[in-house]
Amino acid sequence: MRKSLIGVQILMFAIPSMTYAAGCSSLSDVSLFNVDIIKAESQVAQTLPPDGMSAITGASPKAIVVGEHCLVEGKIEDREGINGRYGIRFQLRMPKDNWNGRFLFQGGGGSDGFIAPAIGSIPSSASTAKTALERGYAVVSMDGGHDGMNMDFVADQQSRLDLAYASIGKVTQTAKALIQDYYHQAPNESFFMGCSNGGREAMMAASRFPLEFDGVVAGNPGFNLSRAAIGAVWDVEHLRTLSPDGQLHKAFTQSDLDLVSELILDQCDALDGVKDGVVANYKQCDFQIDSLKGKLSERKVATLVAIMNGAHDSEGHPVYSDWPWDPGISSAGWRSWKLGTAEHPGLHEMMSVPSVGAVFMTPPQKTPKNPDYGKLAQDVADVSGYFNADETFLTTFAQRGGKMIIFQGLADPIFSANDIARWYKQMTENTGSDVARLFMVPGMNHCGGGPAFEDFDPLTALEQWKDTGQEPTQIVAKAPTMPEREMPLCAYPNYAKYIGGDETSVDSYQCVSP
Repeated sequence: MRKSLIGVQILMFAIPSMTYAAGCSSLSDVSLFNVDIIKAESQVAQTLPPDGMSAITGASPKAIVVGEHCLVEGKIEDREGINGRYGIRFQLRMPKDNWNGRFLFQGGGGSDGFIAPAIGSIPSSASTAKTALERGYAVVSMDGGHDGMNMDFVADQQSRLDLAYASIGKVTQTAKALIQDYYHQAPNESFFMGCSNGGREAMMAASRFPLEFDGVVAGNPGFNLSRAAIGAVWDVEHLRTLSPDGQLHKAFTQSDLDLVSELILDQCDALDGVKDGVVANYKQCDFQIDSLKGKLSERKVATLVAIMNGAHDSEGHPVYSDWPWDPGISSAGWRSWKLGTAEHPGLHEMMSVPSVGAVFMTPPQKTPKNPDYGKLAQDVADVSGYFNADETFLTTFAQRGGKMIIFQGLADPIFSANDIARWYKQMTENTGSDVARLFMVPGMNHCGGGPAFEDFDPLTALEQWKDTGQEPTQIVAKAPTMPEREMPLCAYPNYAKYIGGDETSVDSYQCVSP
């Protein structure tokens, strides 16, 4: 007969911690279908070094102090693929003494192909909040089903499916089985948290595996991934017209982008009640393009407008989203994706453009130059069906009490804030208003960076929502570029309006409707 939860908790309390230490090594002998356990070792309390993959996942690059825990590494479905060895590698860390009863799946980034340390960092690069492992979560991470950050994996059918979504379910079931074996108890709640592709994976967790997850944190999610990649092709092709020698970083100088940022601030900064370098009331920012005329060349103005209006087909129909005009356009993070530098070519040119043909077209091929964007959208449609996390009908997730926290940088240069806002509106109409909350971050680039209040803690917001049933209306945030200041990030569509008093205090702002 199955014990009650209270009985299990009492039993666990009575088991000496040394039993768990022995139990960790015994996980090497656990028999799970199609799973090879490579390592199962008890870890002493230690300082883990900064995550070397934080630039890809959006995690805060800091060392963390962790207590004793069990480290398990393994591989699911080890097999010979079409062009080499495949399988889903994972890492699981389980606290020895202070497990909080929760499980967290840590999302990846880029096209995956690596295993980031399973610590559950808040996926905003400037966040100072505690990691999930420090809080007592059991945390798992994975490589998405292939080894190596290149495009070789696209030749293998199952590898594409694993990266798209399938690996999430397989790793989840494996991790939960190991947690059950180690603690003699299944997780009380299961969360997913990630940014970028990890944010897309978080949304996949809610839409494809609604019985497995109770809550997700999705940061700057690439939910409309195939269309965003087409948007990158559009950007590169337009920027190339300003770069006769093919070096995109020359299309706009830093002075050009600084000028655009200054003009946005001149027109929109005060709309939130205070001129402080932050355009919080972005929905009422009607940036006047004519203000650029005579200050930038006509070709530069036309190119910038084309980029900000988003990709269109030959008949003028949108292929990808338009973008908000935000002063974060002059930040290094915006440049690194759209333009690059002399030393480091733009990430769109190096990663996003090749991925259109290699990952999203069937069979994998080179992305065409000077494409017909309408045809390109049709060419990626089949793969989009299982790669894009754009489902708006989440009734099972909602019925089980699932909650979703989404945060999005308004100056994200790869995934448009306007696009996730449209998804949020449609999801609310199709599923209900008590499932998700969207928080826009003015000035923030992709998973952090920019003149932004980017130090915040969405995981605590999710925890409190689940624990109390009270939906979060704001998240208090700090800005590394503006020391000593705090401001609320407001649940969409509200923004933080200055109501008087100390500009550095969060109490001087109120979340109001635009």
